Amino acid sequence: MSSTLSSSTSDIEIQQPELWTLHLARGADKLQYVIFTKAQDNSLISGSIELDMSFCDYLKSLENCVYDNPLLLKPFGKVRVVCDSDRFAIMPRSVGADEDLATEVFARSYPDADGEVAFCAVPRCDAVIGFELPKGVVDFLQRTFYNPPIYHSLMPLCEYYASKQESTSLSRMFLHVDGHTMKMCLFGKGKLLMSNVFDFRSIDDAAFYVLHAWQSFELDALNDEVQMAGDKAIRDQLAPILRKYVNYVMPTIFPAAALRIGHDAVKAPYHLILLALCE
Repeated sequence: MSSTLSSSTSDIEIQQPELWTLHLARGADKLQYVIFTKAQDNSLISGSIELDMSFCDYLKSLENCVYDNPLLLKPFGKVRVVCDSDRFAIMPRSVGADEDLATEVFARSYPDADGEVAFCAVPRCDAVIGFELPKGVVDFLQRTFYNPPIYHSLMPLCEYYASKQESTSLSRMFLHVDGHTMKMCLFGKGKLLMSNVFDFRSIDDAAFYVLHAWQSFELDALNDEVQMAGDKAIRDQLAPILRKYVNYVMPTIFPAAALRIGHDAVKAPYHLILLALCE
């Protein structure tokens, strides 16, 4: 099967789904998917399905989206789910290993949280991310897709970029921009210093967030790096501003291994592609 980008699953046929992997990205108003098999080069199938938000209940909208697309319910060999969430806490693995303690840490960070809390490990960063989801979402995903791992959307970025920081004395900031949302991972001498998600209204706002983090961790403007991926139009506006203060501002090299999954990997959801490289 050739590489495909699609907004509908009705015309997609997959033989032997047990040999394929399904990655889902749950968002506030859409469900994105990436399907591929390592047994075949250029197998990538990717798309986005809008949720019907006429329902008052988010869970009902998500359920209908999945059930209306039988392709997603095939018996895939692996299923992994990535979730956006504005409410999250990154904590050391020693804290995250104790679920009661991790739950308390999250509750203290968000005392008004009224959803349910999920946790995912970021092994290469020696960290755990706790994040809030609407009630019932975790149970629905685990029941429908045979108990898949559920990750926060920062996990693939942190984990993949951490794998590229071994044996380096440099500090590097990695940015991914998608519309007016920016994800940031910052590494110092191979270790994760911080990771966050920012919504910005203007390019100046985005530059402020980047430079504030840069200054907070006292990075070296002459030698350390900012690498950017995602929306090219945003990057083209942001880079010249950052270069006034940081010597090395450059695009992130798209992973060659991802292109073997599919030539259209550059158009697929970035965090789902990186998740495929974190196996």
